[in-house]
Amino acid sequence: MSGKAEAKLAIVRQLIERASDSVVRSLEQALVSSGGGYNAATEALCDMIAQERRIRRTQSVVFAPVIAPFVRRPRMLPTLQYPPDTLKVLWRELKLLQGPLLERAVDAIASDASGHESYVIFDEVCAVAAEALETGAAPQAASLVANLPGGVAQLSQLLRLAPSLRGVIPRLDGWLRNLNGDNVASVRLAFKDSAVICDDGGLLMMEILSAQLQEPWQILRLISAVMDHPSDGFVAISELAPFGERVMADVGARIDALKRFDPVQGPEAGRAAAASIAIAVQEIGEFEQWFKLGRDSVWGKRIFEMKRNLAAGVEARLKEVEPAVAQALPLATKPFGGKSLRAPAKLVEDPSTSAVFKADGLLAFMDGVRSSASAGGYGSYRAKVMEALDERLDHYTEDLIDRLLTDAGRGGPPVERVRAYLEIAARFVAQVRDPKAADIIRRRSASAQAA
Repeated sequence: MSGKAEAKLAIVRQLIERASDSVVRSLEQALVSSGGGYNAATEALCDMIAQERRIRRTQSVVFAPVIAPFVRRPRMLPTLQYPPDTLKVLWRELKLLQGPLLERAVDAIASDASGHESYVIFDEVCAVAAEALETGAAPQAASLVANLPGGVAQLSQLLRLAPSLRGVIPRLDGWLRNLNGDNVASVRLAFKDSAVICDDGGLLMMEILSAQLQEPWQILRLISAVMDHPSDGFVAISELAPFGERVMADVGARIDALKRFDPVQGPEAGRAAAASIAIAVQEIGEFEQWFKLGRDSVWGKRIFEMKRNLAAGVEARLKEVEPAVAQALPLATKPFGGKSLRAPAKLVEDPSTSAVFKADGLLAFMDGVRSSASAGGYGSYRAKVMEALDERLDHYTEDLIDRLLTDAGRGGPPVERVRAYLEIAARFVAQVRDPKAADIIRRRSASAQAA
């Protein structure tokens, strides 16, 4: 191969090294699907991509215990986070310093070795990486984190924790599901070991575990295990206080977001608001279950106040449901007929799209907070609103079906209008009662029109 071709391949190699994982996978798939028959340059390209894939797989295994802060994904709570390319850059610099060691790691992955010897190699790579950062031998990786909280020193400490965390991460789910005596002892031992490895080891271990969790507020369980079900006042002055502060800040943000919830945006907005409130209830529940809360302590007062504000905020939105349904399904101002004590449906104009959408949004919210109502303290009020709506919708649908059987299209309101209101009422019934009740209304509507 000519020197010019070699130079071009060197440029391509650099581009591949800096490409995202998805791009590298796409390139590999494209070359495989092309069916072969390559020239020398294409063969070299295939080899480069295959090698890069092996290296990246090795990186993911070697750095697996600390990988969470480097993964770009939505996070429900603030946590330790680094630029995603940091470990790739660090690997390239280590290759110049410790090439044979990194090759041994790649070979261990390629041979599917998963025994003690492989883990020793992986842990050695992490230790070498930490040393390179500490001594300035990995300046490019260091520059990526230098201006972040904790900087280079924190990343170095994190890598030194990797051997300990390699045995901790697989046990995390079991710990969270069942903090029995043995698991509590394991959590404490892991925390103690991490604290021995480096000054902030215990804190960094919790940061890594928090970044691993789909429900990051569950980190409070592990903090409780480490501190033996402590009082909130004790945790509030400890090194682990930031985790509790983050959770409380998130609860406050969700309560504020509830005030800004606009039901006019429809059912999706209602379901999203309800899901957010359900998370806030879970977060408060973690404090109540795993810490001894004092009503006069700093955290205890905040938690009790937030729980009260959350319940009041949800009830305030639930108070809007009946008026919104009344706008979407209006009633006449006078009873229909001398014997009727209830006002009939007002059918002088077609349904208001905006009013229906607002009612849909609020009903979706009311339906969505069902699972959190008991724990959140607004269960009884929600049940009261549901009962009133059920009665109202039952009367409204009976009146509309009766109109289809009597005067709709025969001097009364147009049949299409009555059917439109019936469909809206059925949708509301599906959320207030259940979908089967809504189907019954639709069948009765069809039968009444055909009569």
